Amino acid sequence: MMSKLEVQNISKRYDNKLAVHDVSFTVNDDELFVLLGPSDSGKTTILRMICGFEDPDTGNILLDGEDITLKESAVRNIAVVFQDYGINPTMTVYENIAQGLRFRRLPKAEIELRVHMVAEMLGLKEKLSRATRNLSGGELQRVAIGRVMVKDADLYLFDEPISQLDPSTRRRTRQEILMVQRIKKKPGIFITQDHYEAFSMANHIGVISEGRIQQIGTPDELIQTPANLFVARFLADPPLNIVEGYIQLVGTRYQLRTDSLSMSFPPQWTPLLSRLGPQSKIIMGIRPNIIVPEWGINGMGPAPRVMMRAQVIHSGPLMGRRTVILRVGQHTELLAEFKDNVTIHNGQPLTIAINPDQIFFFHPRSEELLNPTAQSVFSLH
Repeated sequence: MMSKLEVQNISKRYDNKLAVHDVSFTVNDDELFVLLGPSDSGKTTILRMICGFEDPDTGNILLDGEDITLKESAVRNIAVVFQDYGINPTMTVYENIAQGLRFRRLPKAEIELRVHMVAEMLGLKEKLSRATRNLSGGELQRVAIGRVMVKDADLYLFDEPISQLDPSTRRRTRQEILMVQRIKKKPGIFITQDHYEAFSMANHIGVISEGRIQQIGTPDELIQTPANLFVARFLADPPLNIVEGYIQLVGTRYQLRTDSLSMSFPPQWTPLLSRLGPQSKIIMGIRPNIIVPEWGINGMGPAPRVMMRAQVIHSGPLMGRRTVILRVGQHTELLAEFKDNVTIHNGQPLTIAINPDQIFFFHPRSEELLNPTAQSVFSLH
């Protein structure tokens, strides 16, 4: 049977704080949807409303076409893994995994079959008789996932379940959660603050901040076309360079100037930029990896480019690459990321190039992405 979760315009207020504002998204059968955002952005509140632990002030939640907005949590067929695992420390591993099946009064033989099958898959078979208070964090996490895997739920929810684990255990546990999705073939929601985690797991990602969904898309869509400055900054690593510039209409085209660069916008930009007025600020977002050093400029081929003179302020290795702080102009510093195969000295002068098609331009007030076309426009001009 096909399953689908539809969250429709839900909002939730606590006293004077609007925790969730007009949130909508759909999670289809066999899809893992990741809610990605900083702490206190509304992720867990959304999950609690889907579970039935909280009621939304407005909006609806539909599961398989049925409105479950005000249904008791006990009658929603939903499996959840919480950040604190929710495991009873006085019970054994077997008893914790079997607990939900016993509540549903399944036959003893079926409970035993399901628990042993899941324990085998999660490497817990030798620990079924152990008390959970004697387990490591990684083992407790696998018990929590086992409790979810034995259930035949209509929806699977994971509330930052691996944030407390060490990196190697996190990697293994991510694979176990994805295995749950592949086996169950039901909608799933995973909550995290880690965009690398989100990118490695999600079919679609909803980026959330201050209770509002900022953008929903695939990992590629979010990276290539962020809806606004928040999304671009939150997903950038190394950090996004933010540079304020000024645009001015000269004849039929807009010119952009900062203390370090000047460039002319192609005609395709004129209608969009004219909404800002004949003179206006504009915000540029420059990813460190689009800054090309002088020894790599020939490799840009026929791509358009803006050239700048720069001076190296500091450089350091980073996982096979080199991060370099550059001073361009009197008041602007840029963080660049180069391949770590060239020696760079502090104080060294450099010529750098940037393809303007790869620069993000944002509205100076709303901070929304300014994007006249999905195609390369500077290379057309």
